[in-house]
Amino acid sequence: MARFDELEQRVTELTQKLGVEFKDLGDDLRWSITRALIHRAVHYAAERPGVEYCTLATYLGDMVGHAHRLAHGDNPKAPTHNDLKH
Repeated sequence: MARFDELEQRVTELTQKLGVEFKDLGDDLRWSITRALIHRAVHYAAERPGVEYCTLATYLGDMVGHAHRLAHGDNPKAPTHNDLKH
């Protein structure tokens, strides 16, 4: 297993552990953990020596598209966004 794959697996395990430790957040759990992880990751990337801003912004933009596909899929017959309440 490549080191990057190891890192991804560890982050997955830590995220699941956070889910157990903060289950009292109830319905807000997933969004709260997601928001905290993204926020802290941005700080981690920006700290010295840091990640170049445009690299970070491009990656975050890519993740918006990734999240959209995970949520709605690529089905052209799926409801339009006008039919969904985000």
